Amino acid sequence: MERLNLTLDIRPNEIGYRRINVRSSLLVANLLAEIQDKFNIDGTLQLMLEQAEAPMSLRSPLEHAGVGEGSTLVCERLIEESGTLDVIQRGVREPFEEHFTRVYFTEEHSLTEYDLAWQPAIVGRKDHRNPSNNRLLAVDLEDIEDLPTVSRHHACITLNEGTFFFETIQPRNPTYLDGAQLKPGIRYPIAPGSVIQVGRVSLTFQIVG
Repeated sequence: MERLNLTLDIRPNEIGYRRINVRSSLLVANLLAEIQDKFNIDGTLQLMLEQAEAPMSLRSPLEHAGVGEGSTLVCERLIEESGTLDVIQRGVREPFEEHFTRVYFTEEHSLTEYDLAWQPAIVGRKDHRNPSNNRLLAVDLEDIEDLPTVSRHHACITLNEGTFFFETIQPRNPTYLDGAQLKPGIRYPIAPGSVIQVGRVSLTFQIVG
């Protein structure tokens, strides 16, 4: 049975490059499952050949997906198009699943904790002119900054099938997840310990199960 020496570029959690030796007949889905288990990566992953334009099929063996000896495979989280803005427009608070005892952010400098009790849970600043805009505001950062760099509705947290997602909803002001700038309109999986930056404020995501 032929084996391949490969390089993995594992981008979630900034794990980086790892050398592996695997069977050429190994399914892409099985390799992803091994990566996810070994490095404790949350969310949905995809695998693609370096410089390829599309991910490999999960049901394909490595040898049939164009993977050869010495190939470099890029492992990334699969990002999903969202309809979050429509959900926010409806203004309905939905509870998180019961098995999450506590979901919260910790602010980096003051260590202030912000509990999240519903979704979509908006991160931003209170709107004093139009209080109806504050119904979904879960993390009010108005008192953290002397000069505001955080938008009223800057970003939000949602939960889907046990995975938490983080999304920027203000394209004019950049938002970062673990150092990577996010694109508006796309949900990114977020894991406990992940750091988000909105304006000049850094928050660490925490879950008590």
